[in-house]
Amino acid sequence: MAFPRWAIPMAALLTASGVVLTACGEERPGLQLNTGSGAQQSPPADPSADPSADPAEAVPPATLSAAKVRIGRVVTDQEGRTLYRFDKDTAKPPASTCTEKDCAEAWPPVMTGQGQVNVRGVDQNLVGKVRRPDGQWQVTLGGWPLYRFAQDKQPGDVKGQGKSGTWYAAAPDGKKAAEPQQQEEPQQEQGGDDRWAGWTVLKVRKDPRLGTIVTDGKGRVMYRFDKDRPKTTNCYGDCKKAWPVVQFTNWKKLKVEGIDRDLVDFIERKDDGTCQVTIDGWPMYYYAEDEQPGDAKGQGAQNVWWVVSPQGDKITAGSGGGGYGY
Repeated sequence: MAFPRWAIPMAALLTASGVVLTACGEERPGLQLNTGSGAQQSPPADPSADPSADPAEAVPPATLSAAKVRIGRVVTDQEGRTLYRFDKDTAKPPASTCTEKDCAEAWPPVMTGQGQVNVRGVDQNLVGKVRRPDGQWQVTLGGWPLYRFAQDKQPGDVKGQGKSGTWYAAAPDGKKAAEPQQQEEPQQEQGGDDRWAGWTVLKVRKDPRLGTIVTDGKGRVMYRFDKDRPKTTNCYGDCKKAWPVVQFTNWKKLKVEGIDRDLVDFIERKDDGTCQVTIDGWPMYYYAEDEQPGDAKGQGAQNVWWVVSPQGDKITAGSGGGGYGY
């Protein structure tokens, strides 16, 4: 018997399928989620092996989770990979138009078993599924079929965002996630010359002593701290007074020049909740003793503080060895 291509709301499947639905609070960017099942996505079952078998029975349950990435809040799978929707699909009724081999290889559909979809931070009432031509069930959100992008290699990658003007990361409400290029351009403030007020700006400049280093829009030099770890700060109290954090505003008011935007992110500090800029995971700081744009008096302080390259690497040239180390 052939199955029609229509969506089944997940709420209607709870009793029959025994699906387990969970929820959690705020997720970290690119966090790999542990579903507790340890299940991995399986290849489609071979219908020729048993014509009476339902191919969906061979597919483990999918997991949808809300997470923060560089473009904002998106939906990810059980491995933390960003999920996408396709403008050429339809949500009413739910239907996938990405069924040809080349499309499905570039944009693997998110499959699930017999109604078993776990959710974390996603409204279960928005979750459904649609039958694909091969007999398997593809997960939908807000009616839109969901996909991965084959070129996303790490949790939190969003390389598929805006591809061909038709592929977009899915937000937890099923709508398109914010587009990285949708941002205002900074305007000259009346009565002043600070056109970057309210913005987070990362630029590069050539320093005759240090080479190519990172500064903000005013030319203030940025540093990283050897006692930090990627995505983790260890500079609090008096340390933070001597080394003020580079604050992150929001994605729409982020201006990056000469730095790969994919390397830029932020962390939320535990002490005061401030969002701190990171480059390649490393938290960024200023040095309180730098008085003029281009000053780098903190370079090499106590052999743990360093100016940074556009890749987020520390630059050890021109080390002075002074300043506050902590």
